[in-house]
Order: sequence, then structure tokens, then C-alpha cells
Amino acid sequence: MNSDPSLVVGLLGPQDAPLVYPLVRLAYPGMARGAWMRLARRALRTGPRGRQGILVARHAPSSPPCGLISFRCAPDMRHGRVLTAEHFVALTFGEVWSVLDAFLPALENMACEAGCGSARVILPGDQQALVARMATRGRDTTHPMPIRTLIEISQNMA
Repeated sequence: MNSDPSLVVGLLGPQDAPLVYPLVRLAYPGMARGAWMRLARRALRTGPRGRQGILVARHAPSSPPCGLISFRCAPDMRHGRVLTAEHFVALTFGEVWSVLDAFLPALENMACEAGCGSARVILPGDQQALVARMATRGRDTTHPMPIRTLIEISQNMA
């Protein structure tokens, strides 16, 4: 459940690409603006039935983005077709988990529409509080096809 009802979630739009660059730099300081803009242009092509892209969150429809998460749908040998969301970044005056909570219903809806049986959220290893909070989520029973949200922790492979 979205604990902050004022957060609005939607797909990355062409006007959002330059606005979210500071968020991207927060998580990936080495990413050049040109590299981000190329990646954003590719993300704007969400593919058939919205099977890949980037979601952005904002505090109001006209406010700048305060969070983003990328997603893609692909087969998984353990779970069938899965929507995987990763590269979660948030910068907000509120709680970071409220931004993630705002993304979850949108990700689950997209997973359902794309024919996925699960939505996997991959969080950075240093986000233990988010992982603990996410562990309380179970199956979403509001969809015709139940969606199970799988939580995984990304390990740095340095």
C-alpha cells in the first residue's frame, strides 16, 4: 500500500529524462549526462505491452521526479515470466520507503498486464531497512492473476 498518497507514479517521459539525471548521478556518480540521455531514449521505447522502461515518482503531477526504478519482463527458470525492477533511486524529504511503496502497485499492475506471474524487486545490499520492510509484502490479491513480489538483494561484484 502506498503510504504517501500524494506520490504520483508514471512512465518516464521525454521531458523527465533531463530532470532525473541528478537522481541517476546520486546512485551512479560516474554516469555521464550523454550516456544517461542515450539510455533514457531507449527506455522511452517501453516495448510491446510495456515490458520494459523506467518508472518515475513525484510528489505531485507538476513537481519534478523524486524517484525512479527501471523494469523489464523476461522469462525466469524458477518463476516463469517475471517483471524485474532494479536501480531504485529516491531523493525525498519524506521516507525513502514511501517512494518504493508508491512504485510497487504500478510494478504489480504492469507485471499483470504483461502476463508475468511475479514481480522481482532488486534492492542494493546497503538498503537492509527497505529489504526488511518489503519482506512483509505477500501476494497481491486485488489482481485477477495473483502477483507475488520477490525481494532480492543486489551484491556488489567489485
